[in-house]
Amino acid sequence: MYLPPIIHDALIDSAETKGYVPGAIESVMRFGPHSRWRAGVIADCSAKRSQALATRCALLIPRKGRRTLKLAVHPALPADVIKSMLNAI
Repeated sequence: MYLPPIIHDALIDSAETKGYVPGAIESVMRFGPHSRWRAGVIADCSAKRSQALATRCALLIPRKGRRTLKLAVHPALPADVIKSMLNAI
């Protein structure tokens, strides 16, 4: 059985995501009614415009607040694993 790592607040909006500009959307995420997140996407970076170290991020829209938060993810990590780490539907 695979147990995903715990996502904590220190990983969200880290130094690797500074200057990140999303490019192509890989996957859309939905969350349950009791989740911290309203919705999200997994996106590759824009090769021309992004200045971040991260080449792939999960963009998360919180239930409270208006600012989209970024979580840097490994380029080889499958979208299904990222969704299970974030408890997406």
